Amino acid sequence: MKQQRRLLASVLVGLILLLGCASPESRGPAISGSDAPQGRTTPKSLTIALQNEPRALFTIMGGDVGGAPAAHVLLALHQTLAMYDDRGNPYPMLVTELPSQANGSWLVRPDGTMQTTYSLRPNVRWHDGTPLTAQDFAFAFQVTMDPELPVASRSVARLISSIETSDDATIAIGWSRPYPFANVIAEPDLGPLPAHLLKDTWQTNKERFQNLAYWNSEFVGVGPYRLASWQLGSQLVLQAFDGFYGGRPKIDTLNFKFIPDEATAYANLMAGTVDGEFRSLDFNKVIAVKEEWERAGRKPLVLIQPTYWRIIEVQYRPELSKVPESADPRLRQGLLHAIDRQALVDAVYQGQAPVADTFVPTDDVKWDWVKDAIVKYPYDTRRAEQLLGEVGWRRGADGNVVNGAGERVKVPLWTTQGGQWESELSIVADQWRSLGLAVDEHVIPGAQSRDRELTSKYPGFSARPIPFAFANITEQFATSACPSDATRWAGNNRGCYQNPAADRAVDGLLRSIDPAEQRGLWRDLVRIQIQEVPVLSLYYYVQGTIFREGVTGIKGENRPTISATWNVTEWDVR
Repeated sequence: MKQQRRLLASVLVGLILLLGCASPESRGPAISGSDAPQGRTTPKSLTIALQNEPRALFTIMGGDVGGAPAAHVLLALHQTLAMYDDRGNPYPMLVTELPSQANGSWLVRPDGTMQTTYSLRPNVRWHDGTPLTAQDFAFAFQVTMDPELPVASRSVARLISSIETSDDATIAIGWSRPYPFANVIAEPDLGPLPAHLLKDTWQTNKERFQNLAYWNSEFVGVGPYRLASWQLGSQLVLQAFDGFYGGRPKIDTLNFKFIPDEATAYANLMAGTVDGEFRSLDFNKVIAVKEEWERAGRKPLVLIQPTYWRIIEVQYRPELSKVPESADPRLRQGLLHAIDRQALVDAVYQGQAPVADTFVPTDDVKWDWVKDAIVKYPYDTRRAEQLLGEVGWRRGADGNVVNGAGERVKVPLWTTQGGQWESELSIVADQWRSLGLAVDEHVIPGAQSRDRELTSKYPGFSARPIPFAFANITEQFATSACPSDATRWAGNNRGCYQNPAADRAVDGLLRSIDPAEQRGLWRDLVRIQIQEVPVLSLYYYVQGTIFREGVTGIKGENRPTISATWNVTEWDVR
């Protein structure tokens, strides 16, 4: 245990999570500039267990969000204008430099509108050999904003008023209002998408366009690897792309095997049929593999990172909620007091996942801005019963809690399939039952966990992880991010929490470029989250990743975009 705590501490010390504040520009992964491996005759390959099979490879049209299977593969196949490293520092990806006010490429006008100008790197080519041009980004913007298409998110594109391409290498983006991340577009909203392959179909047949094989088995990108094959239900095979602008990567072939079952992934690692894993094992299984390999005299590559804010969402839609009293913050406060969160992380994560009072971790640069707004909700069953009593929930003669009408209270509590999630569900449910509540536990099968409508229609409470990304955090409190039929159930505010004060804070954070103003807005949003308890804050989820001895260069997931392949050109294997 002490050794594991030291391991975690060494990873966490100095870690800065970017949630919306400026960070120093990173140089990003090394670019070799070579066209072929030097002095190598034997091809190198790496086989990786992937948690699930992706739905699609690009997130504009049905792909997975950060941390999901497609996200871990995508940055090996494709790139965006800019990206973040494992410390949350931004760096230019397909462009020569990030726009800045200092170099004149980020203009802020008196009326609040802006313009950022990006210059593309030379010699960037699609995997079919066609040169990348500025028009590919303009086309992607048109696709993202097309109301006839089921686009997963338009969080950045909806702020853009125009895109001008004066030549093949220059992209001038007009912004309708201030946006603090206008110089770091890492989201898929602007693609790029290969206009030479897709534009004709988009113009003539939208239904066919969204079902093209391009989005999965025939994907063409601009990344260091190209898609060699997609064997449905089995694996993705990626081959090094000789035409990559940064030089050929060190590893020739990447095999991503779909292994949703933890026991199978564990067995494959121990048998040596896979070299490592991305989210195929929970934290405790990663530690178990590490200890087995170390006992055998091996020195595996082990990475431990806090990657999510783990919460329990509340259903606020009256037509869906079976717990109408949950609209009262006192009930939510009482239920949070009734969870022994330290006991929870001790049981599920060997005590290594920090209990979370808010979405800003203590090692985040914003912590000093918001820390005096924090009010803790310690485990306190007496206080919990008092708050539940204030909304009419009281123990009956048989010890069971009844509502104001004298009916037995039943609390639906959902989670998604997975060993640690199911253990967490049982622990929270048992703690609530100790107060006399009836808890209806429900586990969403893995195959249904990406059904946006299903996961938005939970009838009471639902546990989920929230990535450390500006959009994911802020949209959790934004009315505009409430999923519905009209949005095709896209939106991060699954329970449809609505609060005008929270909307003002989120809108302000989207507009503000002034650091002092941003500090105040973050403080306002934290204060709302603490006082109103729109979600029940549990802990900061710790993700473990492990690869066999001989694998080098893997740095884990970047943040806030949550992809493990952001520096794939630095990976090597022996």
